[in-house]
Amino acid sequence: MIILQKSYRIFAFLITAVLIVAIIGVIIYYLVKNSEDDGSGGVRIPKGAVVTNGHNCALIGSSILTKGGSAVDAAIASLFCEGVSMPQSMGLGGGFLMTIYIKESGTVATLNARETAPGLATEDMFDGDGSLSSKGGLAVAVPGELRGYWEAYKKYGGKLPWSELVQPTIDLCKNGILVTEYLAKLYSSQQSQLYEDPILRETFINPTTNETYKLNEYVKRPRLAKTLELIAEQGADVLYNGSLTKDFVADIKAKGGIITEQDMNNYKYVITR
Repeated sequence: MIILQKSYRIFAFLITAVLIVAIIGVIIYYLVKNSEDDGSGGVRIPKGAVVTNGHNCALIGSSILTKGGSAVDAAIASLFCEGVSMPQSMGLGGGFLMTIYIKESGTVATLNARETAPGLATEDMFDGDGSLSSKGGLAVAVPGELRGYWEAYKKYGGKLPWSELVQPTIDLCKNGILVTEYLAKLYSSQQSQLYEDPILRETFINPTTNETYKLNEYVKRPRLAKTLELIAEQGADVLYNGSLTKDFVADIKAKGGIITEQDMNNYKYVITR
């Protein structure tokens, strides 16, 4: 993600790495320009464009800018949306790197919120089976995505309430996420794997047709909506050291993972300047 916001003179370069070993690129450009002084104190006119992969995510990002949010606020809101609109590529189980240049001071800060290995991880834990590094519970690292969003918001965003950045995606989960042509083909190609897991089957298999959701159909995510509501209310701590931590760890362990509550409690992002 590349963000330019002239009003705050912040340039941010973000590469989001994801749990399923996919990389998504998003570009957000935002320019705020003062109009010529007409004697009334001046008018600030927002101009910009938001380009995303997920349907509706650009609208969400631009709405944050229109409301007076910072470029980072808009990026976070768009990324929440991308996590549900492009679930194969990113989401709360991933991590990212963000580099921010602040023109006024000429300084650069890099936020590293990449995933980290669980404390119980060992060099030979896959026992020679390379597929375990990309599929199953052992492939899951300690996520940094949400903690990174929260840190970016506190240090470089915060022009709007945190909940306003999450709410549009909550609404999407409740009302339904449009299946684009790309997603329809992707779901269809992975139908057998989606059937294997009860949660994936419940999420991505249409109960009416018993097949994956098709082009222009809508996928509702009520469980994820409830999770996001807690995140909107309580911030990142709810996942790392709060009411969601125990169940999150239990779900991963049920799939053969080795992440512990201590891993979640101790997750640390890194900021370098």
